[in-house]
Amino acid sequence: MTTMLGRHRTATYRVVLATAVLVALGLVLGWVAAPTIAYSDDEPATPTNKAVHDHTWSTTGCFVPGASLDAVPGVFDFQHACIHHGGCYQGLDRRGAPATIDRLRCDQLFHADLQASCGVMHGKSTNWRAEECRSTADSYYEVVRSFGTAYYTGSGSAA
Repeated sequence: MTTMLGRHRTATYRVVLATAVLVALGLVLGWVAAPTIAYSDDEPATPTNKAVHDHTWSTTGCFVPGASLDAVPGVFDFQHACIHHGGCYQGLDRRGAPATIDRLRCDQLFHADLQASCGVMHGKSTNWRAEECRSTADSYYEVVRSFGTAYYTGSGSAA
């Protein structure tokens, strides 16, 4: 009888221990796997975090009449950077709230977003696609610095 009672206690102990381990494991895995929705105001706008950011202003991206210029598959994807730049030019911060942001700061953030987008797509690669991405990012920055004044409607300095 004592042998039977000892086996029952051992089996019960094992079930309780296994349940505790599974619960603890579930809590740890749930904590580790939980997506992080919050983002820093300094985080670049890249293709990887496009779904995390709300774009309460516009989702147009970079364009000229009749053509979108914000992505070339396999080379660059600047849509998210372009959307944020458009919001900045409207006087909105990275989260879409009204703010006083100078045009120069908008353009600097845009350039950082473009370069970060190249980094997301190509890493540190030096192949032609990566180099074309970085070169295009620099060109976009130069264009907005040269011709963006007319499109800036924010409350900061338009210089």
